[in-house]
Amino acid sequence: MASVQHLFDNLFDQLPTDIIYYEIFPYLDYNSRLTANLLLPRKDRLIIPLRKDAALELYMKMASDKVKSLVFKQRDAKSNLARNRLSLKIWRTLPLYPELVQYNSRFRAIVIEKSKEFSDPDLEHVQRVSPYTRKELKKLCEGFILSLETSFPFVRDVNMVSEGWSAVVA
Repeated sequence: MASVQHLFDNLFDQLPTDIIYYEIFPYLDYNSRLTANLLLPRKDRLIIPLRKDAALELYMKMASDKVKSLVFKQRDAKSNLARNRLSLKIWRTLPLYPELVQYNSRFRAIVIEKSKEFSDPDLEHVQRVSPYTRKELKKLCEGFILSLETSFPFVRDVNMVSEGWSAVVA
């Protein structure tokens, strides 16, 4: 039995945990630190919990980056056809990220205002928008407003990821 136990021994079993934490861990990259932490006995492992909304904040950041890139592409489009297609793509993409309108009141207000503007039948005064795009925008925006009222109610405000953001409890 002693020979079997010897197979499971490693260098970390022979070092004091203070030495491992303060002398070795600072020089390891993230993945190496995770691996080294798993080599420690369960009682000696470092456990740093995630903040409550960290995953939601990160997801919202990724979703807002996706929507923002579409908006910038639409703004910079050279032809009316490309601009119209990107407008439709934006409104087809927004329902894929309901967290943006459920956890950000400012974004929700802007989206509601824009969707009401685009679902207005007087949109025909806008030049450079094809009749098909107007019809589709109206349908997409009305559907989105309905889904906001029924399926995606506002829950609460969650801060977006910023420069000094960290997922772990400090």
